[in-house]
Amino acid sequence: MSAEIFQQILKDHQELSSLPQTLAEVLTILRDEDSSANQLASVIKRDPALATKILRAANSPYYGGREITNITQAVMTMGMRAVSSLALSTSVYDMTGKWELTVDRCRFWRHSLEVALACRDLADLVKYRYPEEAFVCGLLHDIGILVMEKSFPDKFQRIWRRVQSGENLADLEDEIWGTNHARVGQFLLEQWKIPSVICEAVGMHHSGMLTQTNDPEFIVARIVGLANRVSRMTVAPNRPETDADLEDKDTLSKALKIDEAKLTELELHLMPKTIEEARFLEINLGSPEEILTEANRMIYQNYLTVENLLRENRKMQQELARSQMEKAALDSLRTIAATFNHYINNAASTIIGRAQLVELRINRGEIIDLSGDIARSMQTIIRGVNALSSVLDELKDLTSFQTTLYQDDTYIVNLEKRLEEELEELKAEPVEAPQPDK
Repeated sequence: MSAEIFQQILKDHQELSSLPQTLAEVLTILRDEDSSANQLASVIKRDPALATKILRAANSPYYGGREITNITQAVMTMGMRAVSSLALSTSVYDMTGKWELTVDRCRFWRHSLEVALACRDLADLVKYRYPEEAFVCGLLHDIGILVMEKSFPDKFQRIWRRVQSGENLADLEDEIWGTNHARVGQFLLEQWKIPSVICEAVGMHHSGMLTQTNDPEFIVARIVGLANRVSRMTVAPNRPETDADLEDKDTLSKALKIDEAKLTELELHLMPKTIEEARFLEINLGSPEEILTEANRMIYQNYLTVENLLRENRKMQQELARSQMEKAALDSLRTIAATFNHYINNAASTIIGRAQLVELRINRGEIIDLSGDIARSMQTIIRGVNALSSVLDELKDLTSFQTTLYQDDTYIVNLEKRLEEELEELKAEPVEAPQPDK
């Protein structure tokens, strides 16, 4: 069904099938290894709006905050890849800004820019050669969300309400359309002849494959996947961080060999950096009040997370204390059982010894047992004492049990059966009491 979805998108929205002329020329120059910064600058100059944004970006703190006044100098400062990435991002931002959608556009670009900046910082940490390439991957990673809503507004709005209550968007999309916004985004970028490394990274940022393989070919996709999980300014409001998110974040950071302390430092500075960078890129992230509300939501969410962790920690401590008490009680039981078994076995040995002595004296004729009652009584005593000893041995084994052993019902049934059989020895026929002489 996913192939039909892609074709339906292009059929309904012909404007998505190709890039604006200026951007197409920019990408053509970028693919030509013999092209120069002057050629790229000459193309950008023909688009005043794009040229202005390039100059703003070149004067941003990321590039040293130097005073750069012409496009050629901006291209030399930023590099041709960075300029083309920014040109692509600006074009997509301007194009989708004309669409009427339910998805909060400010929230969407807050998240997208935060992920883009996280991608660039992560690329620097792992020494990836083209951090600006990772930046554009992050900025465009969720472009499929806007395309999906524009193409299927009614269905998308219904699932978006479920997403806002905490459900996973990609899972819901797969359930309904057989594909998701990540793969739709990849398809769209492929139509625009965007470099394959960017297309694949966008298409895979929700893929479980990122956490299941160490293939170095997926390094950019992993960077985008981790940046997406690092971002706290989510597209859907009130979407909580799940255990799966945390597990994926840990797995991806280990796969990229990123130190936990460095990742924490990156997260700490991400939000203020996003707000600062948006000014230079002229991306509307919302009013200061909206951003403050979002920041407060994030703080409160973190507070709840810490509170839940403390609650879980207290439960674990209580369980540990109870477990330690049970262990102490079990150790005491083992000591008592061993002592009890020792004394009973001594007593049993004494009884058997005396019974055997009586039998011996009967056999020697030293004790007259005309009816045989005494001999039978001695045999009953010996059998009974032996049965008691066997039962004690079973009880002694119980005190050294393994917990997993007692989860097996068969073991319990067999144990009860053995004890019953041993105790049957005590049910010997009663000996008739001797009658007094008349």
